[in-house]
Amino acid sequence: MAARVLVTPRGFLDLEGEHLGILKQAGYEVIANPRPRTLTEDEMAAYIVGMDAVIVGDDPVTHRVLDRATGLKVISKFGTHVDNIDVDVAAARHIPVTFTPGVTHAAVAELTLGLMFALLRGIPQMDRDIRNGKWSSVAGVELMGKTLGIVGMGGIGKEVAKRALALGMNVLGFDMHPDVSFAEHHGIEYVPADELLKNSDIVTLHLGLNPETRGWLSKMRVGRIRPGSYLINTGRPELIDEGSVLDALRGQRLRGAAFDLPSEENLFTVPLLTQENVLVSCHAGSNTEESVRRQAVMAAENVVAVLSGQPKLAALATAS
Repeated sequence: MAARVLVTPRGFLDLEGEHLGILKQAGYEVIANPRPRTLTEDEMAAYIVGMDAVIVGDDPVTHRVLDRATGLKVISKFGTHVDNIDVDVAAARHIPVTFTPGVTHAAVAELTLGLMFALLRGIPQMDRDIRNGKWSSVAGVELMGKTLGIVGMGGIGKEVAKRALALGMNVLGFDMHPDVSFAEHHGIEYVPADELLKNSDIVTLHLGLNPETRGWLSKMRVGRIRPGSYLINTGRPELIDEGSVLDALRGQRLRGAAFDLPSEENLFTVPLLTQENVLVSCHAGSNTEESVRRQAVMAAENVVAVLSGQPKLAALATAS
């Protein structure tokens, strides 16, 4: 009997590409989410019965859902985070949880550079003015020769660094676990956080959110930023002390800032969003056609790897 795979994300089901073919070529029966949205906990508990595998987006895979998943052999996340999955319960029941790490790094890095260009060259302002019948010539700032401080030199930070170097920028990095070989190969200098903030023309944050990084850009650290510099944050809003950043923008200590907001229900207050020297995007970092396809292919391949008895070939998430 063919393995049954429940697929819930509409982004996976409606996307053109090879990902669905990977499942079908392996001989699996694909059970598609019949609803045009993320499933509720009750719906997940109902649909997961009798499934050998499930590919989920943000649908809740809770203890109660897993109680109904008696024959489940793998949970594949169509995404890079597994916050909606009770990984500990799954581990206790020997159900591997997989995800798609790394597939969004290039996309987020490109958005980071895009926000820099837009912010420093005044592109959104000129566009607005021209549409309003005003010829507005903005004296922009070049990236070439500027110093970029990258806070968080993981996969995304490294991709940002490589692109910045290609543009003729100088790169400083800060990370709790420096990759010395990468730095030596690319000519990047790791420095303490305070030194990075003091010496960077542009500071970009690429930290994962956890108790240690929440509020990382504190009032004290904002005060150490070089006057007249720029801030880019394509990570979580909770990484910054919003009030201190707002004060720095109003006082021109920060010449400008750009944020990729994670959701419509963002955590910024109205004053920050109404600052003329602030640029925002709508969770655009990982949202490229190519990145979504890479996630879909990897999510499908993770299922095949586990169901075919080769879990070491899958990207496994670990329990806490």
